[in-house]
Amino acid sequence: MRQRWPLHDRAVPVVAWRIVIVLAAVLAEAWNIVNMVRDGEPPTEHFAYFTVQANILVIILMLWMLRSREEHRPRWFDHVRGAITAYIVLTGLVYAVLLAQPDEVWSWSIEYTNAAQHRFIPWMVGLDWLLVPTARRIRVSRAAWWMAYPIGYLVASWLRGGLIDGWFPYPFLDPGEHGGWAGLVGPTGQVLLAFLIGILLVATVGRLRYRAPGPAAASLDSSPSSTSSRPYSNSSP
Repeated sequence: MRQRWPLHDRAVPVVAWRIVIVLAAVLAEAWNIVNMVRDGEPPTEHFAYFTVQANILVIILMLWMLRSREEHRPRWFDHVRGAITAYIVLTGLVYAVLLAQPDEVWSWSIEYTNAAQHRFIPWMVGLDWLLVPTARRIRVSRAAWWMAYPIGYLVASWLRGGLIDGWFPYPFLDPGEHGGWAGLVGPTGQVLLAFLIGILLVATVGRLRYRAPGPAAASLDSSPSSTSSRPYSNSSP
């Protein structure tokens, strides 16, 4: 009989790890909200950052996994977990490559909120995905749907900035930074391509790491689930 992989959903180290992720994410966002109120930043701007949205999604995901068992989750749950993992990991990578000032990338003098939301939480969630297998095997072809949220975010940001208040959350979305809308093809295309490649890599890792622990997992994978009837400075996201 094949021995079960020790880092499963209910293992004590995994539960503890996910609790730490939740606490770190909640503290970072609470700190952000305090700064938002103190500095007079409009909530409509603060919560429009992909970084903030991705970290909130992480909190929801981790609480969901902590409160429910694998067999009680819908069949599509592992794709939701994979998508949120991809969003937060790519948030950290895009920040390091495109948004951080050169002296911030490896600096430890940045604020906790910046370090947590762009460094600690992305890598902690990424390790959770790498070390704790999914309940069902991921279909990489279906992971293309994970791009729906980044694309929707992009369109919503352009509609808001172009038609409503002229505010864009990131420089690679701002036509004023690139000589007009045509100038956005390059920087925005690079970000979208990075997301597509990153999503496919995360999905592939999830598929390769999948290991059915035994007959119970096989039945879980084959039977329907009972529930089936997403900044420039240290202080900004």
